[in-house]
Amino acid sequence: MFTKCKENGLLVRKEDDGSAIDSYIEEASTANQRIESWWGFLRRESMEFYICMFTDLKNRGLFDGAFLDKSDELDETTCVWDSHVIRPSKNDRVPSGRPKVMYMFPELYTTEDCVSPVEGADAQLCRSNCTFRPAVPCDTDIYNICNLLMMESQLNLPADSYQALDLYLDLRNTIRSSL
Repeated sequence: MFTKCKENGLLVRKEDDGSAIDSYIEEASTANQRIESWWGFLRRESMEFYICMFTDLKNRGLFDGAFLDKSDELDETTCVWDSHVIRPSKNDRVPSGRPKVMYMFPELYTTEDCVSPVEGADAQLCRSNCTFRPAVPCDTDIYNICNLLMMESQLNLPADSYQALDLYLDLRNTIRSSL
């Protein structure tokens, strides 16, 4: 049985089970710092805009989160993250470089490629146990009504967040005035 102490990086064995593992392992607690850094990065790079936008819409009574569509913003953030540079660390076991390059060419960073082949049957089992994002990003009836209204009003799909907001407000007003 192990007890982890995240603050000081200790892994303590409470019972002796006869294994050859030392009683404790002392390590730097950098994993938590890295994930906290990632959340800060994600918020600064893309999410802050949407947090503020949806908060403003909610405060004005124009949005309640019932039918939220997701955008390609997360994919764009992934591209930014994959191409940023991880700076060198005092810890010589932590490689530095660009995450995408580090993943594609582990031998350049004296690390090993941990990719393992997967049997087709195993991949199919995973697929059958997953819930995939549906083609329709929200309630089907609302989606169909919005598409119909866009066609009737000759509205185009938005090219950016501001156009998406304008389209949302226009469609929302049209639907609510029809009720």
